Amino acid sequence: MGQRPTHRSETQDVTPAKAGVHVTPTKRIPAFAGMTWLSTGSVVPVDARRMPATLNHALSANLSLHYGSRGVLDLSELKEFNQYGATSKATANGSEGMGKILSIITLASLLSAATASLPVSAQTLVLTPWGNPRQLDGTIFGVSTSHFSERLLNDPAKIAVLRTMAIGLDRFPGGSDANFYNWRTGLFEVPADENSSRYVQFWAKTAAGIARRNPRGITLEQYNEFSRRIGAQVIFVPNLETSSVDDQVQWFKRLASEGAVPERIELGNEYYLGMGNDPASMARWPDQPTSMRIVKHYADALRPYFAPHVKLAVQSAAGAAQGRRGRFGQRVAQWDDNLRPEAWFDAVTVHLYPRLGEVTGDPDATITPPTPENAMPRLKAMMARVDEGMDQLLLGLERRVPGKEIWVTEWNPRGGTAFRQGDEVEPLSPAMRMLTTARMAMVFLRHPSVNAALFFMFSFLQNDRHGMFVSDGQGGYLPVPTAVALRWVNEATNAGGSFQRLVQQGAIPVAGGGARDESYLPVEGGLFQSGGHTTLILENASADQFSLDPATLVRHMRPSHVEFMTMPNLAGTDQLPARMQTQNAGGVITVRPYSLTRVQW
Repeated sequence: MGQRPTHRSETQDVTPAKAGVHVTPTKRIPAFAGMTWLSTGSVVPVDARRMPATLNHALSANLSLHYGSRGVLDLSELKEFNQYGATSKATANGSEGMGKILSIITLASLLSAATASLPVSAQTLVLTPWGNPRQLDGTIFGVSTSHFSERLLNDPAKIAVLRTMAIGLDRFPGGSDANFYNWRTGLFEVPADENSSRYVQFWAKTAAGIARRNPRGITLEQYNEFSRRIGAQVIFVPNLETSSVDDQVQWFKRLASEGAVPERIELGNEYYLGMGNDPASMARWPDQPTSMRIVKHYADALRPYFAPHVKLAVQSAAGAAQGRRGRFGQRVAQWDDNLRPEAWFDAVTVHLYPRLGEVTGDPDATITPPTPENAMPRLKAMMARVDEGMDQLLLGLERRVPGKEIWVTEWNPRGGTAFRQGDEVEPLSPAMRMLTTARMAMVFLRHPSVNAALFFMFSFLQNDRHGMFVSDGQGGYLPVPTAVALRWVNEATNAGGSFQRLVQQGAIPVAGGGARDESYLPVEGGLFQSGGHTTLILENASADQFSLDPATLVRHMRPSHVEFMTMPNLAGTDQLPARMQTQNAGGVITVRPYSLTRVQW
């Protein structure tokens, strides 16, 4: 990719405001969200435009808030904050108590609203192209859905929401469960006994639950119709693990007679993992050369029934190799060492799930919630992994199989576990998930070899770690910030056109501080052109605020629409619908801290 651009270190100054609002710390604290080091008893003016971040900072540092001549508000008991700022549920010490808290929160809200469109003191952001433009040929971005876990295929409200998400690709029957799919029943049949791996036993239990909820199963024909309704194309995963060649031939023969064979076929799922070191699966897939011979045998038998422009993908273990140790780690590493670009397949698949514990080098990170103390270290480590870490992984895979497409058929910065187990916590906040997801998608776009990327997953279930929607209380659903970020990327890419990576001029990478020497640029953008439309998607993963003149990107044309999501509370854990805000499209654009901005011409 050539020399990495550089980025100026983040500033830690605060522009004084004339709002009469001050912060007095009760103890010495580190800089946070653009604030300077503060000593006990000092009073520092606070910019009203940074009020949500300031309030959250005051809470985490046990500060007191001075509001003009009305006295001191002790925020040590102010508990309920979300990622967008303070809520109205609070307690306070002193005679005025709740009234003071509500007054300051109300003032913060009014000041934020009143000053949103006013000029602010911010760094001027100059974006410059990095690398060559990429042509966007065909549909690239999509998602996995939870069609076997919830009522989805014939739910009008859910289908209506999914239609708005610009999903280009989805996947059937799924991932690991596809290795047990019976096309005749539309259900999963998982042979498990006391010697089976815990993963196989998990799927046996899950399959039984699916059969109870939906005894008629789901066929590919039904899923094809669902995909058509939401505007997606299916990546098809046949069962090469527990179904014979003859059985799969019969299935493809029937599908071909109906014109229902998808044009993208993923030949099995994660054989390099052997279903979690399961004895039966490991015996069937003992190593990569043996597995490739078996997979090719299936492909040759099925080829007469393929669609005219079919593309076949085989498996790479590159994503699973990270952090694996022992004999199992050696198996996974050896898998890709034996991978060669052969003429009979068109693409390789890879599943990318950065695991917070492995990324940070702290195993406990995966089982502890985000806090004001750990939020920034976690964000930096994860941003570096999804940026430079994923970039290097894809470069290595491109060198291993030159000329082949790369299909990222599963990816998610927060990992791949689908459902909460008891009191298990979510280690990444919604703000972290939005920022890392947006960056990971941008990294995929840097690589023309990446021609499919399916986020895992879109679910409406409230107990699902991958839930991307919340109820609107009226029978409908609203997307969370990560889902909106993906929708923006989907809309910009899946219609074709071109992509140009943009970086901040003079940028210096920020070290992730994790287990590996990885870094990222705080500001990253992509300029998309399709037909007569131009879109800028710009991420600011820093505490700095910038001003951007859109005329420096598209001359002689004013933007038609500017919207953004900003999430300065990196430790907030509430799962809330995305709050999109707009700006005046006629002038300089303010790029907020920890935000994602979309500009359309």
